[in-house]
Amino acid sequence: MDVLLESEEQMGQNKRKRSAKRQRPNGPPASSPAAVAEQTGRLLAQREQEWLKRLTTDPASFASVELEVHEQARRQADLYVAGLLAKASEQPETAPHIGKVIDEAEVPLRPVEKKTPADGPPSGWAGDHGDDAVLLSS
Repeated sequence: MDVLLESEEQMGQNKRKRSAKRQRPNGPPASSPAAVAEQTGRLLAQREQEWLKRLTTDPASFASVELEVHEQARRQADLYVAGLLAKASEQPETAPHIGKVIDEAEVPLRPVEKKTPADGPPSGWAGDHGDDAVLLSS
């Protein structure tokens, strides 16, 4: 089972529409947990001097620096968990569980039903009332 990350476009959509149904990720595959751990250390070390300088020259910037550090760590934690999921899904012991979840999640779809007669207006247009009763004033 491939574990994909959300694309930049999907992340932007999810921030704007928090209540909308999430789409299946279509971004790059998840990196290994070891690669993410290495990347996390590298990213934090790269930003350390910037954060230190800001805290030294403007101690009141503590709240914004703290928020940036936590946000960076949260993003890396999300990547790490995606890597763990990808690694777990490759283990033979996981296959029965994945198959069970897939089997239980698949719902047979019923055929599309036409509600309007062949000579009636197309569905979704003005005057389309399907099989519903229509009350007209006299």
